[in-house]
Amino acid sequence: MVKKKKYFSFFGILAATVNKKLESLNCMILSVLSKASAITKILLHKQLKPMKLYSTNNI
Repeated sequence: MVKKKKYFSFFGILAATVNKKLESLNCMILSVLSKASAITKILLHKQLKPMKLYSTNNI
């Protein structure tokens, strides 16, 4: 029996690399989206006030 060496093809390595990068990007987007709702809630609970009271328009 002749033993054949199995090598990875260039396209197989390329596909695996692209898949890993897309998976990483997907996880990053999901983490940002999950934190976005918490940030939105915090911003809605805070009341915005002017830094200087005399800088508002008093007409």
